[in-house]
Amino acid sequence: MKPFVSVIIPTYNRLELLKKTVASVRSQSFRDFEIIVINDGSSDGTAKWLTEQHDIVGVNQPNSGIASSRNKGISASRGEWSAFLDHDDIWAPDKLETQVDFVRANPEVSMVAVKHVRLGTEISRTGPWKWIKGDLFVKVFSESFIHTSSVMIRKDVLDKVGGFPTRYRFADEFDVWLKISKDYEIAFFDRPLVFIRFYDSNTSHNRIGVRTDTYDILMSNYDPDRIPRKIFLRTLSDHDISFGRAYVNLGDFGTALKCFKSAAIRTPLRARPWRYYGKYKIISILKHFRQGPEND
Repeated sequence: MKPFVSVIIPTYNRLELLKKTVASVRSQSFRDFEIIVINDGSSDGTAKWLTEQHDIVGVNQPNSGIASSRNKGISASRGEWSAFLDHDDIWAPDKLETQVDFVRANPEVSMVAVKHVRLGTEISRTGPWKWIKGDLFVKVFSESFIHTSSVMIRKDVLDKVGGFPTRYRFADEFDVWLKISKDYEIAFFDRPLVFIRFYDSNTSHNRIGVRTDTYDILMSNYDPDRIPRKIFLRTLSDHDISFGRAYVNLGDFGTALKCFKSAAIRTPLRARPWRYYGKYKIISILKHFRQGPEND
C-alpha cells in the first residue's frame, strides 16, 4: 500500500546531523509514511550509510542543488502528501500527526505549515495554539512565516505548480508557496513543531542572494487585483531595508544608502526606512571625515 506521507530530505555533507534529523522522523507518533533521502553528491559517507538503512529510500545524484534534490524526491515518492525536511532540522514527535489530522478534517486544504523556531528555544506547553486557513496569498506574499521543514503539500498540487524552480539558488521554496497559495487554500498552525539550526555561514553575500531571488519571485507572482498597493509597497520597502543591511555588513555604505533611500521612497510616511537612511547617512559622513581629504 502507498504511504499517506512521503518525507523528503535532501542532504549534502551533513551525515551526523542527518542522522538526528532522520531520528526525529522515526520518532513520529504518526506512522504511515516513507522516508526518502536525496544524497546530493555528498563525500562524507552518506551514500554508504543510506545503504544500511532499510527503512529509507536512498537516492544518489551528482551535486545539483537543493531545488533539484527536492524535485528528485518528489519524483521518487509514492505518498498522497509530501512533507519536506532539511537535513539539519528536527521535528517534534507529533508534527506529522498534527498536520495529518488537520488535512483529513479539512480536505479543501492543499498545503499546511506549522511554526518553526530556533533549535533550543523554550516552548510554552499551554498555548493557546490556533489554526488559520483559506486564501492566505496576501499573507504569504507580505510575511516570511513558512519554513520548508514545516510544510506538507498534496503531491498532485506540487505536480501542477511544477515543483521547485531550479533557476533560483536561494529562495526556490518561496516561489512554490506563492504559486500554491495563489490558487489553493492553505493552512498554518502557530504551534512550534519544527526546530531549525542557524549557521555563521549565512553570510552577507548569501543574504544579498536571498534578497535578489526573493525580489524576483515577488515581482513574478505579484497580482495587483489581489494584493493591495499599500501592502505591495511596504513589502518591497522591507526588502530594500534587508538589502541595505546586508550591504552595510559588507562595508558598502554607498549601495546601502541607495537601498534605504529606495525603501523610504516606497513608503515615505513610515519611520523605519528613514531611521535606517538617517543613521547610515550620518555614519557615512563621519567615516568620510575620519578618512581625511587625502583619500578623496
